[in-house]
Amino acid sequence: MPEREIDTNGPEAPIETVGNHDLIASDRVEGTAVYGLDHKKVGHVHNFMVNKRTGQVAHVIVSDSGLFGLGATRFLLVPWSDLTFDADLGGYICHISKDMMSDQGRMSAEDAEMQIW
Repeated sequence: MPEREIDTNGPEAPIETVGNHDLIASDRVEGTAVYGLDHKKVGHVHNFMVNKRTGQVAHVIVSDSGLFGLGATRFLLVPWSDLTFDADLGGYICHISKDMMSDQGRMSAEDAEMQIW
């Protein structure tokens, strides 16, 4: 069994990884902040969709948790390949914005799962 290691980079450290530094446990990804290209927070990783046949992550469902944690929460399906981890921010950067969350976001995670890119 691989030894667990601690990555101390980023403001949300420590991030626990297993063995290879490029691997991370799924429960450590959920809840991680998601930022737009302007580095402003747009939400967080609600969960991610794994291809049952290949085992590869296909999409991430991003949640905005409502305005200041109040009001309607919106969910948006984003291709995993659109996210890049930024250690300085302690989260992922992608092309979505707050406006996209408001305009294209779904009212439930299940509805977001059904989005087609």
